[in-house]
Amino acid sequence: MPQRFTFSSVLRGGFVGASLLALAMTACKTETEPGLEAGTEYYPVEVGTYRTYNVIDSTWNNNVIGVTRFQFRERVAESFTDAAGQLAYRVVRSKRNATTDAWQDDSVMLVNPSVQTVLLTRNNRRTVELVFPVQEGTSWNRDAYNTLDTVTFQNRSYKRAGQPFDITTSGKTLHYEQTVTTEDSGVNSYGQIIDDGIRQVAKYRQVYARDMGLVYRVRRRYQYCPASGNCSPNKAYIYLGRVRSETLVESGRL
Repeated sequence: MPQRFTFSSVLRGGFVGASLLALAMTACKTETEPGLEAGTEYYPVEVGTYRTYNVIDSTWNNNVIGVTRFQFRERVAESFTDAAGQLAYRVVRSKRNATTDAWQDDSVMLVNPSVQTVLLTRNNRRTVELVFPVQEGTSWNRDAYNTLDTVTFQNRSYKRAGQPFDITTSGKTLHYEQTVTTEDSGVNSYGQIIDDGIRQVAKYRQVYARDMGLVYRVRRRYQYCPASGNCSPNKAYIYLGRVRSETLVESGRL
């Protein structure tokens, strides 16, 4: 019988190690305060389910743009207990260039959901995707479990919580009544600026809908000047750039 994680039960183990302790102390509490959402409904996970996303990948080189369109599908293949004794899900990402093409497996991700956090392992790097309870303005260290960890650096935050969200894809406008948005800061975990607002701008935003999960993700990075040399930044001229958006278009059970 398929297992489903609805965040209604508490996982054993809790936080392990200094990074997690710092995250727990600075970003979340074990009990939800009055007026706050637990938030776990924004990341439902169930074996056998899938989500399909329209992907638009745009790149700039000396202000010349190229656009590629394709689809990703993420399916929850199985659940298991990992080496730390925590519940984990294996999510298989597949890709196709057109809706008439067959899906080709692209990569595998691991998801560890709990009543405190959602952890995602992709390309051998684990990140803290969400912390609970959900509260607008809360920030945390998304890299608390990986080699970029600085323990105290806060590089992801909730920008919008419990608000509606509309997105248009393939000529159709999709409406979600209750969503939460996360946004990453423009400085990496080493303190290096990747967004100075003048010569280069970087944004990473994710939108989760209640009882649906991730419905929209966008990464933007624009460089208006070469890395070295004199330059007068002109945001109408993108020297180098890339924007990738992923919009949910279908979900269900295989």
